[in-house]
Amino acid sequence: MEELQAALRQFGVNMDREISQVVNATAQNVRTDAVKSIQRGPNTGRIYELTTPSRSHRASAPGEAPATDTGRLASSVSVRASGTMTAYVFTPIEYGPHLEFGTQNMAARPWLFPAMESQRADWLKRLGTVVDAANARIRRT
Repeated sequence: MEELQAALRQFGVNMDREISQVVNATAQNVRTDAVKSIQRGPNTGRIYELTTPSRSHRASAPGEAPATDTGRLASSVSVRASGTMTAYVFTPIEYGPHLEFGTQNMAARPWLFPAMESQRADWLKRLGTVVDAANARIRRT
């Protein structure tokens, strides 16, 4: 009985560590996908003439990831772990949520939710692998 109890305690420690690794790796992948979508989006919206400095900028169309102009949004996307099973991918830039969800004057240019969705299948697969491996270890005990 003591051996089983020790194995179950170790099971909990291992699961916390391994799930934390999966969550944090997935959050980093979401961040990478979000940044790439901003930097390399199709940008099929209208062209604006900017004055400072004098140049043109092709915006994203509604529904596309925002087209980068200064790189400020893309460079601000960060990941913060919060406990074992939570990580946040976010930007402190004020207009990040406006681009993601739109405003009453602008259609959404989603950049974060599509990145999260692109990682969903891999995240579930990796979690399944962790759970299956932990289950196999506990059965050997």
